[in-house]
Amino acid sequence: MTDPHFNISASVVRQLGDELVSDEVTAIVELVKNAYDADSDYAHVVVDTVHSPDDESKFPTAVGYITVEDDGMGMDRADIERGWLMISLSGKRGLKAAGGVTPKGRTPLGDKGLGRLSTQKLGQNLELYTRKDGKDTTEHVAFAWSAFTDDKSLSEVPISIEPASAGRTKGTKLVISGLRNPDVWRGSAVSKLIADLSQIISPFAEARPFLVTLRIDGRPIDLEQVSAKVRGAAVAKFVVDFANGELDLTGKFRLAKLRGNQDQDSFEQLLAGDNGRAFFDDLKTRKGAPVEFKYSEDPNYFLEFRYRLPLSSLAKVEMVPGIIADSDTAIADPGPFHAEIDEFLFRGDEVGAKLGGLANATEVREIVKLHAGIKVFRDGFAIKPYGLNGEDWLRLSAQQTSASSYYGLRPQNVMGFVSISEAANRNLKEKTDREGFVANAYSNNFQRLMVHVTKVIFDSYDWTRRNFNKYKADLPTRSKPFEGSRKAISDAEAVALRLATYSRSAKAMEANTTTARSKITAVTDKIKQAPLMSSAEERELADLLNEANQALEASHMLFDQLASYAEEAKNLADIVATLSPRLDVLNDQLQDFSELAGLGLLAEALSHEVQNQTDRLMQKAGTAIKRARKPSPPNADLLVFGQEVTAAASALRRQIGHLSPSLRYQRDRIESFTAANLVDQILEHFAERWDSRGIETEVEPSSADFSLKTNRGRLTQVIDNVLLNGEYWLAEAQSRNKAFSPKLSIAYAAPRLRIWDNADGVDPAVEDVLFEPFITLKPKDEGRGLGLFICAQILESMGCSIALLTDRNSKGRRYIFELDLTGVIDG
Repeated sequence: MTDPHFNISASVVRQLGDELVSDEVTAIVELVKNAYDADSDYAHVVVDTVHSPDDESKFPTAVGYITVEDDGMGMDRADIERGWLMISLSGKRGLKAAGGVTPKGRTPLGDKGLGRLSTQKLGQNLELYTRKDGKDTTEHVAFAWSAFTDDKSLSEVPISIEPASAGRTKGTKLVISGLRNPDVWRGSAVSKLIADLSQIISPFAEARPFLVTLRIDGRPIDLEQVSAKVRGAAVAKFVVDFANGELDLTGKFRLAKLRGNQDQDSFEQLLAGDNGRAFFDDLKTRKGAPVEFKYSEDPNYFLEFRYRLPLSSLAKVEMVPGIIADSDTAIADPGPFHAEIDEFLFRGDEVGAKLGGLANATEVREIVKLHAGIKVFRDGFAIKPYGLNGEDWLRLSAQQTSASSYYGLRPQNVMGFVSISEAANRNLKEKTDREGFVANAYSNNFQRLMVHVTKVIFDSYDWTRRNFNKYKADLPTRSKPFEGSRKAISDAEAVALRLATYSRSAKAMEANTTTARSKITAVTDKIKQAPLMSSAEERELADLLNEANQALEASHMLFDQLASYAEEAKNLADIVATLSPRLDVLNDQLQDFSELAGLGLLAEALSHEVQNQTDRLMQKAGTAIKRARKPSPPNADLLVFGQEVTAAASALRRQIGHLSPSLRYQRDRIESFTAANLVDQILEHFAERWDSRGIETEVEPSSADFSLKTNRGRLTQVIDNVLLNGEYWLAEAQSRNKAFSPKLSIAYAAPRLRIWDNADGVDPAVEDVLFEPFITLKPKDEGRGLGLFICAQILESMGCSIALLTDRNSKGRRYIFELDLTGVIDG
C-alpha cells in the first residue's frame, strides 16, 4: 500500500480555466503578457477562423486556430517538465519576491502559474513550439482540453512532447486550435472585440512596453494607437506624478474651455482679442485660488497651474501596520505612479484639430470616443475595469451637471492613463480573475489620490469660471449676457437695432423732405406774390402744396421723435446687458447656498417639532411615574423605565437648546454674557461626545474673562464650527496612530479667543485660502469647504474676524485659529 495522499481530478483544471478569465480579450492579453515576461520584443497574434493548423500540428483537422508568437527566452524540455506542466508553479513568483528582474530589466507581470489555463477559453487544443536561447532543439508540446475529465487524475492526462521539425532561433509559439467561439472573431462582433483589445493593450506610446500586432483572417488589424496629433488637439492637459508620498499635479488649458455653451460674441470680445491677457491680470487680483497659476508660456494655451500635496494631508487616508517614530502604523503608500489626462471639446473647436495637425474635429471625436476614460496600465496592460467601456472609477459623472455653466471633466470628453509598474507598485495587487485591484489600504489610497486630482481640476475650473463671471460684471459695456437673461437682452437689442435702422432711414427722408419743402415753399410763394398772373388751377395747386408742406413738417417732427426713441431703446439694451452678468454672479452664489438655506429651514422645523414632542414625552413619562408609585409595592420596572425616558428626553432638549439660538426666531435676540460662560456651555454640550472619543479639552489657565454683547447663537455657531473642524482632523490623526492622544485647547483674553488642537495642523496647500468657499481636503461626501467660510462671513457681519495665525507647530504647520471679537465687546 502507498501512503495516503491527496490527488486532484483533471476536471478541476478545466474549472480553474473557466473561472480565471471572463472573455476572449482577457485570455489573449494574458498570453501577450507571458511574451512580455519572456523578454520578447513583440507578440504577434494571428486568428484564422476558417483553416486548420499546419501539417506538423497534432490536430490537423481542427477548424480555426489562434497563434501567439514571440522572440523571448523560450524553454527547453527541462523547463517544460519542471515548470510549464506544473500547475501554479511559477519561477516568476520567486523572482518578484526577491526583487529581481529579467535580463531586459522587466519585473514579471504574472506570478500565479495559471495563465496557460486561459487558453481553454479560446480553443479545444493547445500546442507549444518553443526553443530556449542558446539551445539547438525546438520542443513541441501538445494536448487536448477534452482529456481533462472527471474519470482521471491530473497526472493521467495524455501529453505529447517531442522535437519539432521546424526550427526557430529562440522564443515561443502557442497554437490554440478548434476555436470554441469563432463568431466573436467575425462580423460586427469582431469590431467590439478589437475595440476592447485596443484599450487593454495601451494605445498611449508613453505607457506601451513593446509591440503587439493582430491579424484576423488575413487582415491586419490596427489597434488604434493614440497619436500625438490627436492628443495635441486637447483643450486641456494634465500631468500627475506621485512619488515619495507627495502628489504633484500640473495642468494647462486653452481659452476655448471658458467658452462653454455660452454666447460666442462675449467670448470673442472679452478673451480672444488678447488671448485672455486682460482677464488673467484681473485673475491675479482675485482671492481664493485653489492652485498656483500663471499665464501660459505656450501661446496656444491660456493658463497653467501647479498643485502639490502630501498623501498624509488627505482626509481618511488609510494606514497599515508599520513602525514610524513612536507609531505602530504607517500610511499605505501605493508607490510612485505617473498619469496624463487630456480633455477635448467636441463642438466648436476646429482650432484644436488644427493645433493637432488634423483636417477637422471629426477624427478627434472618433478616437476620443473609442478611448474615452482614464485607464490604469501596469507595464502597458490595462487593469480591468478602470476606465474601460465607460467604467467611471473616478466618479466624474457624479460631479457633472447638465447646466451650461458646468466646467468640470466630463467622462465622455476625457482620455488618459495612469501608469504603474509591477516593480514599483507591488502592493497594488490584482485579483486572480484580473477584474480590478484587491481591495486594501494601498488600492484605496491610490483611488483616493486620483479622485482628489479630479476634484482639484474641477475646483480650478470652477474658480476660474466664477471669476470670469465677475470679470464680465465689472466690464458691463463689453459683456454679453448668459442664459438667464439672454432672451430679454436679445429682444431689447433687436428693438434697438430696428429703431436704429428706422432712425437712419428717417434722417435720409428728412433731408429729402427738407428739399421738397423748400421747393414747395418757393412755388407757393410765387403764386401768392402774383395771384392775378396765376390761373385757377395754379391757385388750387397752391392750396394742395401748402397742405403737403404742413404734412412734411409734421413728419419731420415724427422723425425727431423716432431718433429719440431709438436712443432710449439703445440705453435700455445697455442697462439690461449691464445687469445680466451681475445676475449670473448672483445665480452662482444662490445655487451654492440654496441647499444650505434648505437645511437651515429643515433644522428650524425639526427643532420646533422636537421640542413639542419631548414636551409630550416628558408629560406622559411623568404620568407613568406617578402611576408606578401608586401600588404597594410600587411598580419598579415601570418606575425605572419612566425615569429613563425622562432623562433621555431632557438630554434631547439640552441638545436642541444648543441649536435653537442659531435658528431664525432667535437670531435677532441680543444678550450680554461672558466669554467664560459661553466656552463652558459649549464644552459642556460636547463633553459626552468627546469623552466617548477620547478627546481631552483644556481651557488655558492664563485665560482672562471678558464680557460680550451679541446674539449668542451666531457666535456659538462659529465656535462650534471651528471645534468640529478640529475634532475631524483629530480623528484622522487618531486613525493613523492608535497611541495618539487628541486634545482641543481654548484660550481667551479681551478681545480675542483662540482655538487649536494637537493634530497635524493646516496643510500649506490651503493655509492661504482656508476661509474661501469650497476649500477642503475632506472627501466630497464629508465636507463642502463652507464651514470656515461661513464662520468668516458671520463674524464679519458682527464687526469681528477670524484668522489662522502664523505660529507653527512641531510639524512646521500653522494651527491656531484666532477670533477677534472687538465688534461685540460689551462696553
